[in-house]
Amino acid sequence: MIGNINKIKILVLLLAVTMLSGCVSQDQSSSATSPGNASDRIKVATTIAPLGDFVNAVGGEKVEVTVVVPPGAEPHTFEPTPSLMMDVAKADLYIMNGAGLEFWMDKLLQANKEMIVVYSSQGIGLLQESEDEIDPHIWLSLRNAAVQVNNICAGLIEVDSQNKDFYIKNRDAYLETLKAMDVELNRTFAGKKNKIFIVHHPAWTYFARDYNLSQVPLMENEKEPGPKYLGEVIDLARTNNITTIFVEPEYNPKAAEVMAREMNTGIVTLDPLAKNYLENVAYAGREIAKSLS
Repeated sequence: MIGNINKIKILVLLLAVTMLSGCVSQDQSSSATSPGNASDRIKVATTIAPLGDFVNAVGGEKVEVTVVVPPGAEPHTFEPTPSLMMDVAKADLYIMNGAGLEFWMDKLLQANKEMIVVYSSQGIGLLQESEDEIDPHIWLSLRNAAVQVNNICAGLIEVDSQNKDFYIKNRDAYLETLKAMDVELNRTFAGKKNKIFIVHHPAWTYFARDYNLSQVPLMENEKEPGPKYLGEVIDLARTNNITTIFVEPEYNPKAAEVMAREMNTGIVTLDPLAKNYLENVAYAGREIAKSLS
């Protein structure tokens, strides 16, 4: 009788241990799959900081983003480092700008041939930067950015379909913000009589197209201007009472400084690659509008 009682006690004890271990295992599993756990985030690599902003806006806490081209670097001449190649090799998804910006892309794709690649430029009407090259600065148009955000959302859903509703909700909220800013800028520029602004490097072509502006670059076919061309731009600036020249941190502003001294104009820096996209476009819009007064 005593032996049977002991057997029953042992069975009860084993059952309790089993149930307890099951509870612990369930808690640990829940913790491992929590949204904030870095190991469960989708690893996304992208070319430039503005695209990284788009990915974070749609993906939220479910993504971990690596930006390939670092701040201050020039994408046209950039070459990926071995450490970046290693980071990209771990990515689940690569968001390309497209439009010819990533001339080095083949090297990165060799690091991870299984990676899904999204061409964020798909569906965008591209403009020429020169006779031989497409203008890659598509993200500087809020309307183009909306297309890119849609493409990014589709890519995230392809990788992580179970969170489709989450990505769509974030996408729609961001698209509303882009639309509101576009409406405001359109209203601002519609009231300007002068439509010409001068830049060192012609990065704002798509922005200018959206608001019927005329961007005049100092660079001549991606090269520093000769005396004849520089003289023509100076005459244009005088005729139109232009008082501002816009430069980029990635380029030597020597030509702009020469013209600024000649014309007694100011120099304002606009960074096409700044990582806080919405703030940056709003700032650029204010400064360009101010220069047209």
